[in-house]
Amino acid sequence: MKIPAIDSHAHLYFDRFDEDRQEVISRAKDSGFVGIINIGIDLETSHKVIQLAREYPGFCHAAIGLHPTHSQLEEEDYQKTLSGIESLFEENREHVVAIGEIGLDYYWKDVPPEVQDRAFRDQLKLARKLDLPVVIHCREAWSDTLDVIEQDGSDVIGVFHCFGGTVEEARRALDLGWYISFAGNVTYPKAEDLRDAAKIVPADRLLLETDSPFLAPQQVRGKRNEPVFSLHTAETLGKVRGQGLRELLEGTTENCRNLFRLTRS
Repeated sequence: MKIPAIDSHAHLYFDRFDEDRQEVISRAKDSGFVGIINIGIDLETSHKVIQLAREYPGFCHAAIGLHPTHSQLEEEDYQKTLSGIESLFEENREHVVAIGEIGLDYYWKDVPPEVQDRAFRDQLKLARKLDLPVVIHCREAWSDTLDVIEQDGSDVIGVFHCFGGTVEEARRALDLGWYISFAGNVTYPKAEDLRDAAKIVPADRLLLETDSPFLAPQQVRGKRNEPVFSLHTAETLGKVRGQGLRELLEGTTENCRNLFRLTRS
């Protein structure tokens, strides 16, 4: 019997899936997956994740938002984007499960930190207004990201996707009551810090993801990532945490359903 699994963070609308998107989703279903959450990065892709959710109702779900590296817009376009995200939710409540991905990214230098900060805080407020969880993107900006959540994230809950921080940063995120998700990079030989962090995440706060098409696990590294490959990540997480594969998948699936309020079939 296949073990239910959910890929909590994918980008299956990317053109790298244009030739076989249906087959990718079918492979996931055939392997036991019961859901995939596709994540928008701007207004255009937020429309695309909703379209996928319409095409695969009850299986594909949508997170809509403005990624920090896409947040430098003319003021009129910025306001239209925020209002457009809100309107998308109002018109597609059955498909939208989160605001995201939002946050801070200091690795890429194209968007000033203060511009990212504004978009981050505004979308935390939007998530609170719409009563939605959030999906956090954080890259080389841990201290500032956690500070913003402490300051403007009251009554908002969410997940740090593709966790890339230290044990100490994981503890701080957990102390805020948030979830932590691991992608294929936790399987990489030099990722001891990530595996150390994975050990301390409580069983009821752990999520599984691919970040497809990026970060394929070590076992298939170099290939385009897809949801079914997260089973490799699950195996690594299970070994690190001393959990069997069934226990880990059942736990992360239940956690995903709880965070994003997914219907249990």
